[in-house]
Amino acid sequence: MSKVFTHEQQVRFSHCDPAGIVYFPEFFDMAHSALEDWFTHGLGHTHSEMLMTKRIGTPTVSIHCDFKKPFRIGETLHFEIRVLKIGRSSMQLSYRGLKDGVEHLVITQTVCFLDLSTGRAIPIPDDMRGPIESYLAT
Repeated sequence: MSKVFTHEQQVRFSHCDPAGIVYFPEFFDMAHSALEDWFTHGLGHTHSEMLMTKRIGTPTVSIHCDFKKPFRIGETLHFEIRVLKIGRSSMQLSYRGLKDGVEHLVITQTVCFLDLSTGRAIPIPDDMRGPIESYLAT
């Protein structure tokens, strides 16, 4: 059974449009917060350490979102992160956005591992590959 990383965020005023509904690009920022926490708490590598010390970035190669139901100010967004695919230097992630167990959105994102000094893709670091694979959806 593969692991699922969970991350909760309260929908804040700053996330919303004048109608009190989350403005769609904000979901990508929320997903990135979940990704940073997954690296720290799920994989054991802080995002800041990766960027500032190891000089490894994880830029988005592609991202797609299906919106099923709106989120409103004051509600709690519950993200579930799973790894859909893992390659030599990239991985495809799925974020399920739930409220009270009901799916409201699904984000599919591909990120690659990048040497920030050269701007070139690098293999997924060996000390991260195993922990990432533990989240690979079966």
